[in-house]
Amino acid sequence: MEKYFEILNKMEVKVKKPKIAVKNRNGALSFRQIRNRVGDGWAIIQDPEFNGCILLGGKLLYHSSDRKKALDEFGKCENGHFAFKYCGKPDPNAVYLL
Repeated sequence: MEKYFEILNKMEVKVKKPKIAVKNRNGALSFRQIRNRVGDGWAIIQDPEFNGCILLGGKLLYHSSDRKKALDEFGKCENGHFAFKYCGKPDPNAVYLL
């Protein structure tokens, strides 16, 4: 059961209307630039751009290696489109459910 929760923790979540306003702190970045800044951690991305289901980039609002802290910040977002993304490499021994 723990592996299942690990898998869910690494899945991407896209939400359209979060709760509290967050001011834009950075300009729009490509996903590669976001991943380089965040490393193995979680990112909140405002106005994300997608090509199908692939995240191309957006405005990096917050990042943390601690998922709980990042989710707390994500809960404060309001008025806009946001993506919550794990930017690290997937665990090769994990099983992912799509």
